[in-house]
Amino acid sequence: MTLRKLIKNYQKHPLSRWHALRHSTRTNQVNLLRQINRRYGHTKLKKIKAATLIEWHAEWLDGTKFSAARAFIKKIRVVFGFGLTILEDKHCARIRQVMSALRFSGAPKRKYRITADQAAAVRERAWSEGWGSVALAQALQFELMLRQKDVIGEYLPAKLAEGGPGITVGEEKWVRGLLWSEIDDRLILRHQTSKTGKPVVVDLKLAPMVIQDLRRLGVVSKRGPLRLIKRLDGPVIVSETTGLPYPAYEFRRLWRSIARAADVPDEVFNMDSRAGAITEGFDAGADPDFIRAAATHSELATTQGYNRGDELERSSAVLLARTKERSRLSKGQTKGSRRPLTDRRRAA
Repeated sequence: MTLRKLIKNYQKHPLSRWHALRHSTRTNQVNLLRQINRRYGHTKLKKIKAATLIEWHAEWLDGTKFSAARAFIKKIRVVFGFGLTILEDKHCARIRQVMSALRFSGAPKRKYRITADQAAAVRERAWSEGWGSVALAQALQFELMLRQKDVIGEYLPAKLAEGGPGITVGEEKWVRGLLWSEIDDRLILRHQTSKTGKPVVVDLKLAPMVIQDLRRLGVVSKRGPLRLIKRLDGPVIVSETTGLPYPAYEFRRLWRSIARAADVPDEVFNMDSRAGAITEGFDAGADPDFIRAAATHSELATTQGYNRGDELERSSAVLLARTKERSRLSKGQTKGSRRPLTDRRRAA
């Protein structure tokens, strides 16, 4: 069997995990599989060795194309895994065993994050340019550790069952974003995350950036106890020009324009809002497991991957704390309380 035939089976077989992929993921991977097919589809599975996989990875990496190389390796693992489990192909079993012993170079750990000052600058610039929706989206992402998709939602073909009925817009439907109906009169937000389906329950009264922008929108009281004074319907984040939720590409384009005007470096992305929020939580000394839960991660190691604080500052803080403790212990031992080492050994 050739790799081309295996890929075709992976996309057509009724038991393949391909059919369970979300629409956006499947759309992106159609192109990836097409490229893999074009490059290597003619290759027979029995001819694929460790050296073959290493050479293919190097071609995709092409020096510094880490994302492309990672996507390639991740996808062929899945394809060969399908061949092993569903087709019970002996060559796929051998290739998967070979891949488990190989280590492919990954991308350098991303080090950028949005700081509180940068989030505030983006919000203020957005308001000044008439994009209060972008300001509120930035506040929600940074304060609540939410993914961009959980804030602005996404568009899917209306005929798909995925995502539920959503809100119909032409031949598409909008799903997974924040709704005003998810915020109660006490300003408690309850939302189900788009990636894992885990619930988020947050008291917005404890998120000052969000409250500031809700006040500017006129939906939260400016005096007295914080409360909703205006009940809105539909998506929370909608474009000022269309009155509809943003397509992801349009939101990112607009955010970048605003961020650049606010002097946020181009290497800092909107998606780094989540890393900025998590890092701020760690730097503030919040309980790591609470941060993990707030970020809706299952494993603390995942949360730690978003922790992008200043390494020099952190290592310095550790050294200072150790020195301080060493000094405290030394001062706590009076001359009379010290005994020669030989005496202490005899007492033991």
